[in-house]
Amino acid sequence: MMRFDQLLHETIDEMADEMKAPSAALVSASIARGRRIRRGRRLTGAGGALLAVAAIVLPWAVISRPGGSPAPEVPAASGTARDPGSTGLAGGWVVTGTGTRVLDRATGEYVSTEGKRAVLPAPVGDRILLDATPEPIQVMGVRDTQPVTVNDTNLGGDYRWSPAGDRLVGRASQKEPFESGFAVVDARTGTVSKHWVDVSRYDCSQCTYSWSRDGREIVMAIADRSGGESAEKVSRLQLFDAATGAPTRSLPVKAMPSSPFSWSPSGRYVIANADELRRDWQLIDVSTGQSRPFAYDAVWVSDTQLLATDAGKVLTLSTDGTITATTEIDIPGAAEWISLGPPGQ
Repeated sequence: MMRFDQLLHETIDEMADEMKAPSAALVSASIARGRRIRRGRRLTGAGGALLAVAAIVLPWAVISRPGGSPAPEVPAASGTARDPGSTGLAGGWVVTGTGTRVLDRATGEYVSTEGKRAVLPAPVGDRILLDATPEPIQVMGVRDTQPVTVNDTNLGGDYRWSPAGDRLVGRASQKEPFESGFAVVDARTGTVSKHWVDVSRYDCSQCTYSWSRDGREIVMAIADRSGGESAEKVSRLQLFDAATGAPTRSLPVKAMPSSPFSWSPSGRYVIANADELRRDWQLIDVSTGQSRPFAYDAVWVSDTQLLATDAGKVLTLSTDGTITATTEIDIPGAAEWISLGPPGQ
C-alpha cells in the first residue's frame, strides 16, 4: 500500500500548476482530484490526503484575493434591499415596488421614492411613472434626476405598463370634435400616440385599457348596459393594434383584465374583473368565455402557477385558487401595496 506522505506529495505536485493561478473553483478541483485518486488507487489514506490538500488550498484561495479579504458572503434569501431577487417567489418573480421603495434591477437594491409623487414602477426595466393630477405625468429611471415630462393634453389617466416596461397605455379624449380612445406613451422619450376608437361600434363605460401578454395589442372592455348604473359589467373584450390603433379581434370574455400578466402564458385563460365597480375576479377560458370565481387579481407565472398580493404578503396559487405558499416581504418601508414583475432586466 502506498504510504500516506507519498500520496500527499503526489497530489500536491499534480496541482502545482493550478496553485500558481488559483481560482474560485480551486477547492472543488482539489476535491474532485482527491476522489479520482481515491477511486483509482483504492487507498484508505487518500481521504486524509484530500483533507490535507484542502487545508493548503483554502488559505491560498483566501489570501490570493485583493487585500487578502475572504470572498463576500452570499446574503440570505430575505427579500431585503441587498437581495431583492431571492424572495423565493415562483418563477423567479420579484417585488418591483412597495411602500416608498422601488427595485433597481441593475444593482439589486430598493431605492427610496419618499418625497416623490405617486409612483408606478414598470414590471421590468428601470422606468417608473410619476403620476399626480393636476401636474403633468413624468417618466424616469429609478435613479434618474431629470424626469421626462409627458404632454398629457387630452389624456385621462389610469395608466398601465406594457409587459416589457417600455410603454404605457391610458385613456384619451377630446371635446371638440368629440373623440375617445387610448394613448400609448413611450417610456424613454415621453412621446404620446393617440388612437381614437369608434364609440358607435365599441361602446365602453369606464373606458379603461390594458395590454395583451405579448404587448402587441391594447385591450378594452365593451360595456354591458343591462345592469344600469349600479353595475359596470362587461359584454366582451375588444383588442386593438398597439401601434396603429386598428381593431384586431373580439373575445367572449365578460370581464376586464388589469395587466398583461393577467393572461396565462399559453393564452388559454385570463384573470379579469367582471364588474368594474366591484372586485369580482374571475378565471375565464378565453376561447369559450366560461368562468368561475377567483379570489384574487393574480398574475400568471406559468400555466400552472399564479401570484397575488394580500395584506403585504405574496401568495402563490394553483389554478384552482389554492394557496400553496405565502411569502413575507421584508423590504424597508414595505406597505400593503406590492407590485410584482417577472425575472429579467
